[in-house]
Amino acid sequence: MATLNENIPSFKAMVKKSFFTKNKEDTEFYGVYVFALQSCAGTILTFHVMTDSGMLRSRVPISEIYTHEPTTDIPFNYKQLWDCFSENVTVTEYSFLAYHRAQILLRDATTVWGTYLFTVDWYNNPYSDEPSDYKCGHVFAADDGFLLCMPNNRIFWRDSNWVTKKLPDNLKQFKVDTELPSVENQSDKWVTEDTDSFYYELRKEETV
Repeated sequence: MATLNENIPSFKAMVKKSFFTKNKEDTEFYGVYVFALQSCAGTILTFHVMTDSGMLRSRVPISEIYTHEPTTDIPFNYKQLWDCFSENVTVTEYSFLAYHRAQILLRDATTVWGTYLFTVDWYNNPYSDEPSDYKCGHVFAADDGFLLCMPNNRIFWRDSNWVTKKLPDNLKQFKVDTELPSVENQSDKWVTEDTDSFYYELRKEETV
């Protein structure tokens, strides 16, 4: 069953008034609380927001949300490298990554700095189910004010207590995953059990 919508760790942000109105010349911002996201296959990640004037709006693209008035901005297709893979989506705020800083590599090979917010992951679609195509999306608040949704291979994490070594210059040496091993697929290692006993006797099954 597709989830489509997911709660996220809510945060205060801003959206240009011109995104919500017919006046495209309006450069002022609404204050908003961002509290949930929506994932539709083949589109940019969108969010549910409540404005400080009491207006609830859905499907606000990640490219239209700012944590503060932007000092510089980048094109919308730089803020998310890949479209959403499906409506089947989960959101996780990894405790280990909370408030971590990272340098993010953009589409044109320039870099920006940001702070981790949470992670979006997709499932039950051809891309996520194929190990070599799988990608999650880490959402960051960039220092310049805009949001980013980026996969693992575009992020260079910083941690003064742990990340003390430099990555090798030859980054092409790192391979992508091509398979997910199955422990039950090793026929010569199979065991059988007596399901009537909690501490059942294990015995090696004959190889077929």
